[in-house]
Amino acid sequence: MHLPSVLRRRPSAPLVISIVALVMSLGGVGYAAVSLPANSVGTAQIRNNAVTYTKINPDSVGRVRLADGGVITSKLANNSVSYQKIQPGAVGHVRANLDQLQARVTGTCSSTNQAITAISRTGTTTCASAPPLEFGAATTAPVTVSSDTAAASILTKPLPGGSSYVAFATPYVQVTNGQAGQQVNVSCTLAVGPATTATQTRTVSIQLGSTLRAQATSIPLVVTAPSSTNAVTASLSCTRTVLGGTPTPAPTVNVSASFNALQTQSNN
Repeated sequence: MHLPSVLRRRPSAPLVISIVALVMSLGGVGYAAVSLPANSVGTAQIRNNAVTYTKINPDSVGRVRLADGGVITSKLANNSVSYQKIQPGAVGHVRANLDQLQARVTGTCSSTNQAITAISRTGTTTCASAPPLEFGAATTAPVTVSSDTAAASILTKPLPGGSSYVAFATPYVQVTNGQAGQQVNVSCTLAVGPATTATQTRTVSIQLGSTLRAQATSIPLVVTAPSSTNAVTASLSCTRTVLGGTPTPAPTVNVSASFNALQTQSNN
């Protein structure tokens, strides 16, 4: 069998170029058939939630500064982007301007004796030693002390646990309506917590003369209380004893007081 002469010869270079050009032109027509013309995609062609933040080039939306210093007007109209146009969870700290937003606070202080002094824009914290807390109390009216055995409660103050304390109390004692020759002994006790060592008792003696029947004095008290896991209570109580002179009528003893406690655990 003999092939036609046109098939037995090698194709010439012009023929090959013509065939390649024909194939490329046909391929170009096919590409043009599926390409999109400029300005042909609108809001109707974009599916809801189709454009996420990963598809947007950083700094690509907004005012664009040209090389010659000019500025192209923003591509977004004012108030044009509402929350319905943003996919849930699409905007995080990666795309947010942290110079204008505060990230969620993630840092904590490692010690109970520290407090947060600063928070960075990324949410990290700066800690420093916290100043000791101070607790105070005072009587609203003088308390009458009328027994030498049953102590009268002057004031109480609950204190949080977890810290040691140095506590101060100053009972102010007033004696009136006494008889000449009577000696009035007033004993006051400051106690903090259940420890028997965190107590102090002091006594003052007031001698009533024939003309001076009303006197007053103060009793400074200080105790150091150890730390306790549970909350503790500070208390101040007083008793009085009358000696000498005519036992009746007994003098009137009134006590008012102030109280302060200062945390000291940070100094231990």
